[in-house]
Amino acid sequence: MAMLSFMLSPPFLFAVVVVVYILRCLSSPLNKIPGPPLAKYTSLILKWHEFHTNRRKYVHELHLKYGPVVRIAPNEVAFSSLAAVKEIYCSAGSGYDKTEFYDLFKIFGRRTMFTTLNKDDHAKRKRLLADRYANTNVVRQPSLSGILERANSFVTRCAESAGQGLDLYICERQ
Repeated sequence: MAMLSFMLSPPFLFAVVVVVYILRCLSSPLNKIPGPPLAKYTSLILKWHEFHTNRRKYVHELHLKYGPVVRIAPNEVAFSSLAAVKEIYCSAGSGYDKTEFYDLFKIFGRRTMFTTLNKDDHAKRKRLLADRYANTNVVRQPSLSGILERANSFVTRCAESAGQGLDLYICERQ
């Protein structure tokens, strides 16, 4: 009974959680990636730099020190090579799922093309809409007429507001 109460005590449970966390960090496949030693265990340093609006400079300094691929947090890696940018962000599709970071951009809690995380779901959604954005559709006369009409309206509104302010955000079609 004493052993059971010891194993259920808060200090023992806390120690177990810490040991499990450290073991998970040490067995991560990201351990092969160079970076600051603390990045294996915590993202607090990165968050501190974000809070002080210094993340970009901090990550750049890490790239100068460790190379084009740097582990910056337990589950985050930064890339600085052109080949990596093409692999990750090219429009042909990288084959990678997006992270939960994109949840920040949901519209009223709903997923859009931009916020769809799973690559297969994104591909299905893209197939439904792709024809509307194909170059052959965009350069058709009705589309071009609409674009030209809106562009002319915008230029007219800008010319009329010369010397004054113009809130483009609320600028509506008339």
